[in-house]
Amino acid sequence: MSDIIILGGGFAGVWAAMSAAAERKAATGRDISITLVSKDPCLTIRPRLYEGAAGEMRVPLAPLLKTIGVDLTIATARDIDPAARSVILSDGRTLSYRRLVLATGSRLKRIPVRGADEYCHSVDTFEEAARFDERLAGLPDTATAVVIGASFTGLELATELRARMGAMARIVLIDHAERAGIELGPNLRAAIEEALGECRIETRFGRAVERISASEVMLDDGERIETDVTVLATGMEASPLTKSIPGERDRHGRLTVDRDLKATGTNDVFAAGDTANVLADDTHEVFMSCQHAMPLGQFAGHNALRDLLGLPTRVFRKEFYATCLDLGPWGAAFTTGWDREVQKTREEGKEMKQQINRQWIYPPSPDLGADAIFEAFGLASEA
Repeated sequence: MSDIIILGGGFAGVWAAMSAAAERKAATGRDISITLVSKDPCLTIRPRLYEGAAGEMRVPLAPLLKTIGVDLTIATARDIDPAARSVILSDGRTLSYRRLVLATGSRLKRIPVRGADEYCHSVDTFEEAARFDERLAGLPDTATAVVIGASFTGLELATELRARMGAMARIVLIDHAERAGIELGPNLRAAIEEALGECRIETRFGRAVERISASEVMLDDGERIETDVTVLATGMEASPLTKSIPGERDRHGRLTVDRDLKATGTNDVFAAGDTANVLADDTHEVFMSCQHAMPLGQFAGHNALRDLLGLPTRVFRKEFYATCLDLGPWGAAFTTGWDREVQKTREEGKEMKQQINRQWIYPPSPDLGADAIFEAFGLASEA
């Protein structure tokens, strides 16, 4: 049995592991076991996959976890039995816990369109992004790429494809909404429209995809778009493991959690990252993004350990919110606040985006040592 099991090796899971380990040192001298279970031996810097699958986007988990005294189990969780306090692995093994942090993230939301599963790529995982890269590498300069979905990821992918595919390629962006990035609010509209124009992205908004084949995307009004490659950016849904935990879920499948991130109606399960739905402040729900996954993981790991010890837990709160949307050769747009007030655009915005993508969202180096990691990330707290 492990005292605390953290399921998931993404941002929420890794930050939960660091936080729990820091709190273990701060709150007690007892030998409390912490185990992180991940199907992947690396943390993938998933927000960067629209750029292509590069080796620098894979951070090995073992060195960091060894440094902070957290055990690592490479395995895929198939189910959770909350009554038995156990995790069932795909190989048939079971792992018992006293407290569980569910941080298994999200996956691409598939669309119920004929041909979508057979003929579409995605950049949802490192492996899928690598397959998409291979397909792009084999295309001529005059190829056509169709991107389905004009939200955050779709916009970043479509505009980045202009740089990746070259000036002669045709890029088509499709969404059933009436304009791109509609959920991002009005303040980003001018930047998005300007970038799509400068990047020469053809758009089909207010249209639904009817059928997809290897060489064609057919829309609901009968238009047929010849394509060499089609890629989905159709949003995210929470890990199916959330269905193992009793309680309410939102439209994305995320568990409703209390303000200390304990799953509502449970005594020993916390949720973090894309599996959890909680308010960031008094009125705004957290987003399915690494910006919220990291602090959610931090609070969940901290609270799981303190709850195990019978100590008071902390209420999750993350009032500051910012958006940095990469728009390919145009640059990027950086905003602050829930209304997304634009602060930086074009080259200035791009510099901010690169700093975020290449520095801020990476975990600390294990070479720093455990104490420095805890101190640098502000994870240790008063007992």
